[in-house]
Amino acid sequence: MDNKYKVVCFDMDGTLITNTNSVEFLCLLNNKGDEIQEIERKEENDIISWIEADYIKAQLFKGLEVNKVEEEFNNYIQIIEDLALVLEELKVNNFKTILVTAGPMQVAEVLNNMYGFDKIYGSIYEIKDGYFTGNIIRHLGDSGKLDSLIEFCRENKVTLDDVVAIGDSASDIKVFEKVGKAIAINYSNKLIGKADKYLETHKISDILKHIIS
Repeated sequence: MDNKYKVVCFDMDGTLITNTNSVEFLCLLNNKGDEIQEIERKEENDIISWIEADYIKAQLFKGLEVNKVEEEFNNYIQIIEDLALVLEELKVNNFKTILVTAGPMQVAEVLNNMYGFDKIYGSIYEIKDGYFTGNIIRHLGDSGKLDSLIEFCRENKVTLDDVVAIGDSASDIKVFEKVGKAIAINYSNKLIGKADKYLETHKISDILKHIIS
């Protein structure tokens, strides 16, 4: 039987990275862990938006050497179980896999080097002479995530109805509203009522039965 869907779109933070998020990771690399807590308190209490928080946090890793992202990745980052297995199974079944994150492209690139998605999209954090400047050239936000997916669909001659999206948070809502199927995994309360399937799991392989015919 032919599969109904053709593309699987993965979020990164909280979906594939399970123990932290990509921006916090960079702050920790720059020894700014204490400063993060006050920013996240304001974010949690809706004093600032998550996008505003990212711009503030970007200043915390100003001067961080970009090479350290890959060098220290495995020391800080935990990846959800079975990701390599899932990507291989999707490839065998002729799916395209993409990573679309509002997190820094520099972190998404490390994950892509490890697992090999067909395409990755992320926010562009400025680098000069090998160091983060503290500036964000382009933050995808939730609208940019959807725009990136639309761009991929246009380039690959598929429709949004052909896409299964996997995500965990409010930044995925705009994508979830437009795709053929939305799967919320280890999700925040803000996604309740926004997805077709809801999974609490340590293994990303649990999504396969909801995708492959």
